[in-house]
Amino acid sequence: MQSYRFPYVISAHVPAFAFAVVGVYAALAPVAVSHVFQHVLFVPSSVLLTGLAIFLLGLAWFLRGERVYVRQLQPVAISMLAAVVIPALLATIAAGYALTVFQSTEYTAYIQEALPRRLMNLGLFASLTILILLFLNQDPLRMTRSLLIGYLTGASILVVGGIWQFLHFSIGYPMPGFETRAFVHSVSQDVLINFRLTSFTDEPSFLVPFLIDGLIIGVLLFTRKSYALYSVSAVLVLLLSFSVSGYANLALVGAAAVVLLFSRGWISKRVGLYAAFALLLFAGLATLAFPQVVMGLFMPIIGRLDSLFDVMHHSRLYMLVFPFVWLFDYSFVNALFGYGPGGYDFLARTKFLSHQGAVSGTSNNVFVDLLFEHGMIGGMTFAVVFLAVFVYLWKKRSGHFYYSVALVLWLHLGVTSLYRSDFVSPRFWILVAITAGLAEMARRGIFFQAHQDNHTSERKVETL
Repeated sequence: MQSYRFPYVISAHVPAFAFAVVGVYAALAPVAVSHVFQHVLFVPSSVLLTGLAIFLLGLAWFLRGERVYVRQLQPVAISMLAAVVIPALLATIAAGYALTVFQSTEYTAYIQEALPRRLMNLGLFASLTILILLFLNQDPLRMTRSLLIGYLTGASILVVGGIWQFLHFSIGYPMPGFETRAFVHSVSQDVLINFRLTSFTDEPSFLVPFLIDGLIIGVLLFTRKSYALYSVSAVLVLLLSFSVSGYANLALVGAAAVVLLFSRGWISKRVGLYAAFALLLFAGLATLAFPQVVMGLFMPIIGRLDSLFDVMHHSRLYMLVFPFVWLFDYSFVNALFGYGPGGYDFLARTKFLSHQGAVSGTSNNVFVDLLFEHGMIGGMTFAVVFLAVFVYLWKKRSGHFYYSVALVLWLHLGVTSLYRSDFVSPRFWILVAITAGLAEMARRGIFFQAHQDNHTSERKVETL
């Protein structure tokens, strides 16, 4: 009798096991991509972590033994998967064609090295996303909650790391000597603070997306007091990262959140105008009263503005603009279908910046990377699908609170994709899964318990 009971005991606890795996994976994702942890073992930590999660989730789904069709899975995530995976397959075929046409040792080296790595990573994240969607279809509330709690835990670790790093730089508090881009660069004038916070990530622009992720997700999980503590800490770390892209990212996401709050009637226009006026007045008075302090504090930003839009002397801008030219250098077939997944590695072997060495292996922009790698057809497909998801969430924003949160999160993912090319990283697909989970909960009319109570009380007030 025990032989029949034991499998039942395992299968009865499969969902809880799967949700725990996803939660731990989401919690480790923000730190797993750090250079320090990536090279601890012979396999990159993000690949090892993703592979282990796939194995455990696959085993859990096998033990669960249920059949789910693709059409039943959440359409937001499935459409994004299709917009990346199908063009990648076409681009791989185009890369095979290019290999027969190009007489290039650099392209052959790309085919042998970068292409297999990119295909492996795409396969891993596609498999993981599908497994998450399978469990999301069965229990959207628990799966979404596991993703949110896990990911917010990881983001909070980075906030703590940023504060720790600030204490280390300012008062010498002991901290392990991680090699990160915490130095101020491209500034010729004196600065008030001669460091930039990176926490456990490699550089400021890696850090700030996670901080803003936490600010958005924290709305769903924190109480008002705990959210105030978290948001003040996260924004302080973000400000001291002195990341131009991070500042712009926070401003755009914050403006979108305020617009949604106005549209839902949660903040009156008068209160909003008063708050904006008070903030501008405070900034103006601080600048007039302490001009040297303000200039010195923000010099790591201000000192870089003169070269920020100089395409010939700004590396990132150069790598954003010239792929549109390089796309048509070789073959019209490859201009249409791309030079292959990870094809920017070919550019890094053959193209050079106007003022220094070879270009990087990425443009730091998802849309530009995919334009060159997947061609005009694949790049446009991804952009159109991404925009279609945004329009879908925008139209649904007034129907359910979680549609609004998903909309802000999706906008944020789009903004970060303009300066971080991480579509083959845990963060990108976790945010796609969270967005899909929130949209699915909204479609089914499901709330977390605290939000359900608030929703019920609002309905009672409306009735009265």
